[in-house]
Amino acid sequence: MTFRKIFTPAGMRISAFAALAVLTGCAGVNYVQAKYQGLPSVEFVGKSGVNYRIVDNQTESRLLIGPGLAGTATQNFVKGFSTGTGLGVTPPVVFRDVAEEYLKSTGKRCETRDVTLVVDPYYEVRYKCSLRSPRMVF
Repeated sequence: MTFRKIFTPAGMRISAFAALAVLTGCAGVNYVQAKYQGLPSVEFVGKSGVNYRIVDNQTESRLLIGPGLAGTATQNFVKGFSTGTGLGVTPPVVFRDVAEEYLKSTGKRCETRDVTLVVDPYYEVRYKCSLRSPRMVF
């Protein structure tokens, strides 16, 4: 490809799209580092039997949910996170349901808010918990 072909209107659109895709991926990794670095992760098996890795940022009421380490889904969390799996995007409703199951399993009374794809295949689910605890029935 010559210099001239790169800077044609079509070439510039393709180059701009490629640059945006790279920057978006880096922004996602930087975002995760800023929000979740140093927080512990847990392995959680959803009702469907699928294993997920969850990081709970309790101070900001956010969960980072991705494939679990069991099996071949993710051999290396950091490598898989930074490069994505290339397996396609799982619908956000799946991650919302997993977040609700996880929060319920911790004994919290919470509702999920928004579900956002951070970097394929990792989603962030924001939640809000009730200050009231469930009543004990004797």
